[in-house]
Amino acid sequence: MPQYLRKYIVSDPEVLGGEPVIVGTRIPVDRIYHLLKQGYSLDNLKEEYSWVDQKKIQYAVAYLVKAGMDDFKKAQKVQVATR
Repeated sequence: MPQYLRKYIVSDPEVLGGEPVIVGTRIPVDRIYHLLKQGYSLDNLKEEYSWVDQKKIQYAVAYLVKAGMDDFKKAQKVQVATR
């Protein structure tokens, strides 16, 4: 995880078994991912979690985009290597 995201996303073995969560909450990043897959927009997420600093939600989404892009790049490297 990029350093700048670490003040918004944390993974602590004492919180939800180390699953990445939004800092200061017990909201798993995985939950945000599943809501996005269901069609939630950033505005929907902000409404759903209105008690959470909105910047934290934005960075959780950024974390997911970054993680998805990293996986995409890895998959592309494997495909190119196997050609």
